[in-house]
Amino acid sequence: VVSRVTTGMIAPEQEFIGTIYYLEVSDVSTEVSGAVEVTKFEEGQRTTRGKALVKLNSNLLEKRLQARVASYEQVFSDLERAQNDFERIENLFKKKIVAEKDYDDQWFQVKGLEKKAAALKADVEQLEIELKKTLITAPFNGVIIKKHVARGEWLSPGKTVATIARDDAMDLIVEVPQGVIKYLKPGMTAMATAAGTKKSGIIMAIIPKGNIATRTFPVKIRINDPTSLMEGMEARVRLPVGKKITSLLVPRDAVLDMYGSTVVVAVVDSKAMIIPVKILGYRGMKAGINSQKISEGMKVVVKGNERLRNEQLVYIIKEVN
Repeated sequence: VVSRVTTGMIAPEQEFIGTIYYLEVSDVSTEVSGAVEVTKFEEGQRTTRGKALVKLNSNLLEKRLQARVASYEQVFSDLERAQNDFERIENLFKKKIVAEKDYDDQWFQVKGLEKKAAALKADVEQLEIELKKTLITAPFNGVIIKKHVARGEWLSPGKTVATIARDDAMDLIVEVPQGVIKYLKPGMTAMATAAGTKKSGIIMAIIPKGNIATRTFPVKIRINDPTSLMEGMEARVRLPVGKKITSLLVPRDAVLDMYGSTVVVAVVDSKAMIIPVKILGYRGMKAGINSQKISEGMKVVVKGNERLRNEQLVYIIKEVN
């Protein structure tokens, strides 16, 4: 299958080397103190949001909660009795049967018990929350990077139990010279190669803080297909480094890495001709190339080209645009 070489406008590109980073890394910590009773994860395992990681011993909290509930119920009972007494005294006070002091004393007693009941209710709710927090869960889907605790260890609030990385997408950070920044903008697509696979990314941001020594600025590229990627991997990405120019265009599928060079396979007089080319840039599914041996209108192989050898006879079964 072949296609014709065309011409068009394309921005020249250059390859930059960057590093892959996780989208989000969280040191998951405990909010309450307690001894580790159970750990339910290992390093390298995947986890999901809400999945249990660590269970702390909750015996002391449960006893404190029982005591607070009993105190609250007792005060609530006293409050109900005081309210009933107040209603009776209020009726008698309206009939001028009891003194104003007795009325005031009962009113203040009711208010005091209401405040005490409210405080105890808040204590009960706080202990219930603390009890729930003895089960430490994952904040998002991801992978366990590091385990920080073991069974029997005493934890204080703020102690990290696990480091989790969110990997449903990855960020590629690459440093570019200041002269290149004017050709980049958020939302632009960029093609990267990492872990032996090609990935499509989107420029998310140009970080406005450069390296004084190198005069380069970090560009963040979001890769939404993180398959086989891990933080710390090297990645190579092609970015525009100049204004658009007129260039020869071939389908991306026509471009091969062969014999340590970038080549296309042209068909000349029904024979394959392997021609080294220089990639200037990409535009959608087209690649801009430069070669003295390629001209507009020539046929280049887009399917089956990896099997052809120089001057091998070629039988064209189809021509595509």
